Amino acid sequence: MISLSVLLVLLRLFIPSAVLGASHYEADGSIRLAEESLSVAFKTVLGAEAAGANVSALIVRLNEAAGLLSGAEVQVKNGGFSEAIGLAGRSAKIAEDVRDEALGLRSSALVYRDFVFKVSLIGSVVGVSVFLVFMWSLWRWFKGYYARRVLGLRPEVATNVDA
Repeated sequence: MISLSVLLVLLRLFIPSAVLGASHYEADGSIRLAEESLSVAFKTVLGAEAAGANVSALIVRLNEAAGLLSGAEVQVKNGGFSEAIGLAGRSAKIAEDVRDEALGLRSSALVYRDFVFKVSLIGSVVGVSVFLVFMWSLWRWFKGYYARRVLGLRPEVATNVDA
């Protein structure tokens, strides 16, 4: 009976520290996952911006996620492990949502960019063709005008003037 009591007292002494340690490690793990999610979301937003998408709203949400992550780190330092896990989870969720939206914006920006390129290409081909036909028509008209004017000139007979 005494050995059972001693065993229970020892377990009671070690269980809170083991649970506390697990919570600390769990909070650190949640923060690392949130940092990775935030990093991936940031790189995806940069890719969407490079493709020409408007990412200003996504930047605001990334700042919100970074603020939550910072709050989670502060909570870990203050011993609020469950609050830190919650803040890190919210931060990771926002970062994943931002990543998904950035992927959608990037793909639509690439489709729009391809469309604009094709329209510009077709417009250039049509414009150059119209310009060349106009210049050819102008040249034909000018050639005919010049030929009629030169052929319409008659030589004047001049008297031989000795000076």
